[in-house]
Amino acid sequence: MKKLTHPKIHKGFSLVELLVVIAIIAVLAALSYPAITGAIKSAKITEGNKMAQDLVFAIEGFEQKYDYLPYGDTPPDPNEPSVVEYSAGPGGENIADLLKVLMGQDEDINPNNVRFFEFQAASNGINGLIYEADGTTPSELKDPFGNDFTLYIDYSGDRTFDLQDTVFSGQKEKNGQPKTIRSTSAIAGSPGPDKEFYDPATEDLDADDVMSF
Repeated sequence: MKKLTHPKIHKGFSLVELLVVIAIIAVLAALSYPAITGAIKSAKITEGNKMAQDLVFAIEGFEQKYDYLPYGDTPPDPNEPSVVEYSAGPGGENIADLLKVLMGQDEDINPNNVRFFEFQAASNGINGLIYEADGTTPSELKDPFGNDFTLYIDYSGDRTFDLQDTVFSGQKEKNGQPKTIRSTSAIAGSPGPDKEFYDPATEDLDADDVMSF
């Protein structure tokens, strides 16, 4: 009687098959990486825009409460009201002084100590408030990319901002003319992921600034 033989069962992958699978996975990962990083970047810009808008809403809420706009260490000149810049750098008034007012830590300007906004504490220097050593006094406000915010308040009552005179001067109308923002007492923003404010005339950068408008 003839002995039956069973075909050999091939178990597992060969080395060549494994290498092919690994190569395919690597190609797919490389193809999807730009899409993933682009989505993360867009999400962070959106989050930064929301932070800038919340800062502007806080200023408008202050104005509605007290019938005057908040200010930092230096009161606006009532005889020559104008647009004032608040930032962390030397370009304008110190934004930290304004943050203290909006967070109810300056009863001379905010007599009822109303807290007009709530931002989370920054993590590793990004996306939130950085405090002084006491843990309660704000010193900086960082966007999701670790940049400082720049803020403008219009004390003239015009509620109009000519962006040509701000760090957002690279933002233009569709016809190429300087952009104007109306019907708001304040605007805010930051440079975004590339760390530089958009300037189409001199820089080959994406228009990825974080903005409240």
